[in-house]
Formats: sequence, C-alpha cells, structure tokens
Amino acid sequence: MILLFGTKTIIYVIIQFNKNLIWGLLMKLDPSLLDTAAAKLLLQLKDSGVDYVLANSGTDFPPLIEVFSLASEKHRLPTPLAIFHESVAIGMAHGYYLASGKMAAVIVHVNVGLANCTMGLINAAKSQIPLLLMSGRTPATETSRLGSRVTPIHWGQEMYDQASMVRESVKWEYELRFPEQAETAIARASAIAQSPPHGPVYLSLPREVLAEPVALSLPVPVTASATLGLPQIDQLEKAAEMVAFAKDPIIVLQRSVPQGNLPELVKFAEDYSIPVVEFWTTANVMPTTHEMHAGFDPGPIVVDADLVVCLGTSVPWTPIDLVNANTKVIAMGADPLDSSTPYRSFRCDLALQSDLGSGLTALSKLLKCRKSRMNIEERRTKQLARRENTTKQADLAITAGQTKSINHAYASRVLSEEAGSDALFFSELGVIGSAMSLTKSGQLYWTPHSGGLGWGVPAALGAKLGSPEKTVIATVGDGSYMFANPTACHQVSVTHDLPILTVVFNNGRWQAVQRATLGMYPDGNAAASNVMPLTQLGPSPDYTMIAAAHGAFAEKVKDPIHLRSAVQRALKAVRVDRRQALLEICIS
Repeated sequence: MILLFGTKTIIYVIIQFNKNLIWGLLMKLDPSLLDTAAAKLLLQLKDSGVDYVLANSGTDFPPLIEVFSLASEKHRLPTPLAIFHESVAIGMAHGYYLASGKMAAVIVHVNVGLANCTMGLINAAKSQIPLLLMSGRTPATETSRLGSRVTPIHWGQEMYDQASMVRESVKWEYELRFPEQAETAIARASAIAQSPPHGPVYLSLPREVLAEPVALSLPVPVTASATLGLPQIDQLEKAAEMVAFAKDPIIVLQRSVPQGNLPELVKFAEDYSIPVVEFWTTANVMPTTHEMHAGFDPGPIVVDADLVVCLGTSVPWTPIDLVNANTKVIAMGADPLDSSTPYRSFRCDLALQSDLGSGLTALSKLLKCRKSRMNIEERRTKQLARRENTTKQADLAITAGQTKSINHAYASRVLSEEAGSDALFFSELGVIGSAMSLTKSGQLYWTPHSGGLGWGVPAALGAKLGSPEKTVIATVGDGSYMFANPTACHQVSVTHDLPILTVVFNNGRWQAVQRATLGMYPDGNAAASNVMPLTQLGPSPDYTMIAAAHGAFAEKVKDPIHLRSAVQRALKAVRVDRRQALLEICIS
C-alpha cells in the first residue's frame, strides 16, 4: 500500500511514527517553529530559571499541552507535573522554594482553579515566598478564533475582574493581551517575584491569546531581579552602639531564608553571646543543640530583654504589651516595618532595610571594635542557665509521654532522633521544636502564621521535589491532614516518585480552637462542658487506610513502647524501599 503511493507517502508515514524526533531536529534548525504565545511563555519560563510547572489543567490548557507534547528538547522547557488539586500545587511550590531556593510556576484552570489557590497564596504572601501563579481565562470571544467558546462553562466562568480574587496577596498581576507580550510578561513576573521582599505574582492567560502565533518581533526581554543594599552607615553605627551597650539583648528570627542558610546569624550569635529565638520561623537557622538557641517561644525571654533585634519578623512576640516599656527594638529585613500588614503597632526604634546575611555581616564588623565594652561572658552565662532550665522542662514533658500515652513532646523527640540530620520536617500543628534534637540549619519548617491549613503535606512534597536526596517528613494534626486533600497528595507522591513520610498527630479535635476558647473563657460554659462544641473531629476515621489505598506503608501507633520501632519501620519504607509512608500517632 505504501509503495503504491510512492516516496512522499513513505516520508509521511516515517514522520508520523517519529514525530517527536523529527520535531526536535526541526527545532534545532528553526526554533521559530515554536511561535505561539504558549510556546514563547514556556520557553521564557525556562530562561527565567523555572524548572518545574506544577499544573492542574482545564479546557484553557490545550495550547500549553500542544507545546509540551511537540517539543522534545526538554532542557529548553520546564518539566510539567500534573498535580491533582490546586491547593496541593501551590503548597508544593511553597515547599519547593524553602528546600531548594528556586522558584516554581503553578498553572491552574481559570477562576475556579484560581479560587482553590487563594488560601495557599495567602500563606506564600505572608511568608514572602516567590512563586509564579498563572491561571487560564475563559475565552473572551464567542466565535471565529482558535480557542473561542465552545462549551457552556466558557460563559459560566467569565468574570468582570478575575485577578481581584488574588490581588491583595500578590506583588504584581497582569492579563496577557497580545501573543508578543508572553516573553516580556514572564520575564517581568519572574523578576518581581524574586526581588525583595519576595512574594507571589499572578498572570492571567486567555485561551485565544495562548493559541495565537507571535507575528511581531519584540526585543528579547532582559529583566534582572532587584537586590537589597545595606543601610546607611550612620544607621549601622547606631545599631552597633545599641547592641554593644545592651545588657540583655536577644534576637527574634521569623522569616528566614531557604534551607535556613544563614551562617552569618549563627556566627553573630556566637561572637557576641546573643540568644536567638526562632518564633514561627519559616526555616530554622540555629540548631537546637547550639548554646545560643533560646527556643521557639519569645515569651519567657523577651520580658527581661533590654534590646530585641528582630530579623524578618512580622510578629516578634505576643501579646503585644509583653516587653518592658524601656526595651529598644531594632528591625532588620527586606521589609522591616512589615508594610504588607494593614495594622501593626510593634515598637521599632531603628529600621534597617537589608538582606539579613549582609546586614548582620556589616553590623558585626562595626561591633568588633566595641567588643571590649560588651558584657559577653555575662550574656553567655545567663543564656546557659536559661538553656539548662528549658532543657529540664522539655525532658519532663518527654518523660511524661513515655508512660501512659504518647504526647507531642515524646513523639517529636523520637522522630528527630530516628530521622537524623539529613531529614527535613514540615510542621503544621505537628512536631514541637523545643523537644527536638536538630543539629543542622534548615531541618525544621514552620507553618505560615497566616494559618491557611493544609500546607504541611503539600509543602513536604514540594521539598522532596526540590531536595530529592533528603528524607522529608510532614508532621500534621489530624485536622490539618484533612485540609491537605490527602487523596491528591498521596497520588502526587506515587505519580511523581516523591516518597515522603506523613505523620498524623491524631488527638480527635481542633486543638488550636479549643485552646483559644479556653484562653478567652477559662471559667466559661465551654470549658465546663464534656464535649466542647465545634472543636471535635471524632469519631476518627482510620487515616492509615487512606494512605494504604495509594500503596503507602501505613501504621497506627497508640502505645509509647511501640513508637520508636514504628518510626524506624516508616523511615525504612521511605529511605530503602522508596515508598511513601504514613504513621498515625494517637496523641493524648
């Protein structure tokens, strides 16, 4: 049959069976074959340093899917990963940045997909996480164009102002209007997201525009991210004087850096004997074993401080009137006054807008000549006594969890000891840092203080994508686990070979809600009731079965005697068998 039609037919058949190979060869000869807005957008993403597109697709995606299907030069395009819920995708981008320091792109389906991203976007914004969020926009045209409306949802999903859904949580937003804008829009979005203070950006992508060929030739976009300089020398000199003359200075760290990679802080604390509290930190910098680590709660220490150095903090302590009226405050960071928070009255005597690492280095240089005037040994002695006391308290809590029933302290200690120094912990109402033995920076990642639940497991999956060689552990409450869309999370783990350990701390209730109610009404009706309304999650399902349905190793543990061996089995499944695992720990 082929011979009857001659050489042209043979060539046609060869091309059909080797379309990807032929396309790759043609791309090398003529890259302009990828000339649609969708193609230019994806190529520019890769040129802007984006390696992964975390996507939850819809009917607006065909132009993007066509490009991913045809282009065989994968090194020129980001790798597309299908993520099975939008909240999981946005959480993964968050965790991916924390573990790798690189930005990911998230693309979702028009307004409905964007709606599912809003909570995760709030978390990213408050934690100053750079990510590039894109969503389709339902076709604007009803006929005559490639990509015009063809199904009822194309009318039902149209909005007057789609970006209004996320405008308050992004640094920049735009709707792609012409195909030739694709490259510049991506370059600009990427640069803005990664300029301090970092944060998410949003780009809307109409389907017809994505499908259009780029007819006009614009200059190749060159848009570098901005960097922070140092404060003026007189400000640094003033800060140096304040630190040198302080009797009881402390440091409170909140918004850290990816991987907790801030050795300048460790050295600064060591050199001048200044204790460091990591309060809801995005990533721990100080090992908990370090003598200058002063825990995760500023309350017990800030009341005695005469100087508080706030690094990247939005909320340096609570309640707001906790500090002494004479306590001075230095705030350092990309946004030292936390301008993204509408109302805030924490004290600030000196604001230093600076990158944390370079700012601490510059301040340290000025302190060297003042070192002889500083009470360094007195500070150190006081901090060591404080550590001895807090260690005893932690040990008492851990011992209590080894007897009748498991508590958070004992579970946290066992997990940190068994996982070791190569593990990354993502805690969302899970482990408590004060009971853990962490010997390195970048081991513990805390839930965003915006409080959007469901962050922990997706963030851990993103961290595993960014640091595949690490053991990644998500520790979450049972309520947080339900918020995480666990079915989607476990399926992502299987599909993309991201074996993590999920630890569900099951206490059968919304602990934070119950604690808040007792705090406001300690002698109220709710406190006296046998079952506090609107706080209970029981009867609990068997969470292990959810994970087991996805091929995970899954085990439930109630008795403290069995906890350590159960953790060992779960870690073996993840590390040796490269299989996701879930451990459900029944907490008192």
